[in-house]
Amino acid sequence: MFTATHRIGRRGLVAGAGALLAMPAIAQQPQTTLRFASLFNAAHSASRSSEWFAEQVAKKTNGRVRVQVFHNAALGTEEEAAQGVRSGTIDIAYSGLPGYGSYIRDVRVLEMPYLYADLDELKRVVDRVAPILEALFKGAGLQPLSYQFDGPRMTLSVKPLHSFADFKGLKFRIPQTPVYIEMAKAFGAIPTPIALPEAYTALQAHVAEAIEGSASTLYTGKYYEVARNLVRTDHIFYTAYVAMNPGVFQRQPPDVQQALLEAGRETTPYNLQLAKQANQADLDSLVKAGLAVMTPDRAPFRNAVKEPNEKYAASVGGRAMEIYGELRKVTGA
Repeated sequence: MFTATHRIGRRGLVAGAGALLAMPAIAQQPQTTLRFASLFNAAHSASRSSEWFAEQVAKKTNGRVRVQVFHNAALGTEEEAAQGVRSGTIDIAYSGLPGYGSYIRDVRVLEMPYLYADLDELKRVVDRVAPILEALFKGAGLQPLSYQFDGPRMTLSVKPLHSFADFKGLKFRIPQTPVYIEMAKAFGAIPTPIALPEAYTALQAHVAEAIEGSASTLYTGKYYEVARNLVRTDHIFYTAYVAMNPGVFQRQPPDVQQALLEAGRETTPYNLQLAKQANQADLDSLVKAGLAVMTPDRAPFRNAVKEPNEKYAASVGGRAMEIYGELRKVTGA
């Protein structure tokens, strides 16, 4: 009796072990958790793309690596997140000019106003200069993973802005970065750099009278609740960057490094399509929210930034003019 029972028990153990082996590898407990600093709330296309990146990493590593995404600047401002990646206190972060751009001045020329016809043209430029960007990021102590796209950026204001002239003296909330400060000055506005998490209350208190951003940023951030005039300046299409601390990256096994790089490359085109869809949907939602919509003549805006763009590109130094030259080959500017 004991022998028979013992044999059945062994069969059960073998069957149980087989069942465990047959379980999807994704169900394994993660051996490594990487913290990802996301700037926007979870509904934003950039945040959704970051979550998709995390899913791809989990799949490619059979669940051994978990990328935990912290949305809405939970790990700090854009500047703090970029600094955290460089110092190693944060593993991965999404950031643009206020963060990574403060360490890699050369990339700022990609985000000057009125350069691109649409996001597809911007993507073609980024593809062309990607080898330069990768070298610059690595030289600044950052491991590049992917690019994320957004735009066009437009304006939300607490008061109507029907023309270029109406921007004169406007307290215009912009990111704390020279490209945007020069743009606001060219528009005749008063540059008012405020961290994005504080922009809503700044508009409420009229510390700022207007904010600019993509339709997705303006809608998912709910800035339309306190600024009821949507002004189609459509001034900037831009790319942001997902980068990782290189020390953390190098400590990963080779197959995990490969998984991170592959997931990053695959996220770039995924984000491009998502950003295009999301911006149109969020623009529709802004209109449905009952905002007053204004489409001023953009020619004065374009003319106002031409000379500042050229001067700024020449002043940045490094490989900025090389990047700008490649950009103009694509855009025909």
